[in-house]
Amino acid sequence: MKNTPYVLLVAVLVAAFSINAYANPREHGFGGPGFGIPDPEVMVERMADRLDLDDAQIATIENILVAVRPQAEDLRDRFRANRQALHALDTSDPAYETTLNNLATSQGQLATEGILLATRVRTEIRAVLTDEQAEELERERDRRKKRIQRRFNNDQG
Repeated sequence: MKNTPYVLLVAVLVAAFSINAYANPREHGFGGPGFGIPDPEVMVERMADRLDLDDAQIATIENILVAVRPQAEDLRDRFRANRQALHALDTSDPAYETTLNNLATSQGQLATEGILLATRVRTEIRAVLTDEQAEELERERDRRKKRIQRRFNNDQG
């Protein structure tokens, strides 16, 4: 439960930019130890390789990702602050229930913002792609979903 904000934001960003991050986060465009915001250069490079993007597409997608980065960082920071506030709650505090409800509501609002941001970015990127590139991007997304589901099922077994 305590990792939910990170899991959600990572899932949203990965879905939005349609890349796979494996063992080494720095290698795949994530900064710093722990959680970071995807590096637009690395993401565009991977998309360019997989989708055979032309120079104009690369520049446009790079601009989209650079423009959204401050919003994504702000969202990440607010998720972190909300999570820390949840962990700091004192169950003996008379206002515990009210504070918990407020933080839970805030968490839901942050999740909604993340989903809307990711959807907007995905839509903007999709508009830059040809139909064939968009189809390949969707196939890659489906493959990634299947891999994640297999890992989840293996971890549960």
